Amino acid sequence: MGVDVTRRWLLSIVVAVGAAALGAAPSSGFAAHRHGGGSSDRHAPPTVTVDGSVAMASTYTRAQLEALPHSTFTTAGDRWWARTHTGTGVSLEDLVNAAGPTLPVAKNALLRVTVTVSGLWDRRVTMALGELDSNFGDHPAYLALEEDGRPLPAPELVLPADRDGARTVPAADRITVAVQNLAPTTPPSAGALTIEESASTRVLTAPQLAALPAETLQVSFLAGTGIQQHTEFGPTLGAVLRAAHVRAGLNTWVAAVGSDGYVATVTPGEAWVGGRPLLMSLREDGQTLSQPRLIVDGDVKGGRYVSDVVDIVIGRGTP
Repeated sequence: MGVDVTRRWLLSIVVAVGAAALGAAPSSGFAAHRHGGGSSDRHAPPTVTVDGSVAMASTYTRAQLEALPHSTFTTAGDRWWARTHTGTGVSLEDLVNAAGPTLPVAKNALLRVTVTVSGLWDRRVTMALGELDSNFGDHPAYLALEEDGRPLPAPELVLPADRDGARTVPAADRITVAVQNLAPTTPPSAGALTIEESASTRVLTAPQLAALPAETLQVSFLAGTGIQQHTEFGPTLGAVLRAAHVRAGLNTWVAAVGSDGYVATVTPGEAWVGGRPLLMSLREDGQTLSQPRLIVDGDVKGGRYVSDVVDIVIGRGTP
């Protein structure tokens, strides 16, 4: 790969341990590990299974992946390796859409979909399908098959536009699709958020939300045939999760549920390494909102801008 593989492997262990609280992977464009498969028999030819809430589960061999349409992409260097890498691979979004997620009849139903990629050492990274979709997040992910013109021993999840390789999954062997169909609850008081994680439920009142450290974002996005521009003010989604004592990682998904039942999913990883600020706006264009609004700065369309949020539901990618 142009650098000593053993040195890269050792550095990857150091980075992974140092970022364990976030569930981070080696901080490089591609993963440093180049030895065998994931949770399956390392002597068997690598395969990738797409399953979960889909109409047609599939298992792809290496040859079948290579026969699919490919994209070429470049990953930027980072603090560990100054050089960039060029890869080729298959679109993760295309693989998910080919399996046919089982969507409800709802507006922008695809924004309810979460995608978990599993691989080496049972590592899992979860993304929102809306982040990958070119109409919304336009932040693609690939199963890389080649790096710098050389075949990889097994497919690797790579998000080329990430600032580093924290979401890389070596020897990816499973893609699990889930659809978050959630119903709104009535907030206990005006402006409050109900935050649900497994069997735990917490409430952050409007005064508690207003007391959190806040940021201002100037955002713009397509809505219909025009562009909307707004000034949003409020705490980051990360600040809200911390206030609710939620420990998030790269396998965490978050669904915002509007009072009308509209649902959209995001992940903390989008903000941490994807460069996509996530805000729970309390004031828009100087006017106080009756309920918080989820803001996903950088999306092409405003589908993941969820108004009148009453519930935040947190989950982990399917094992």
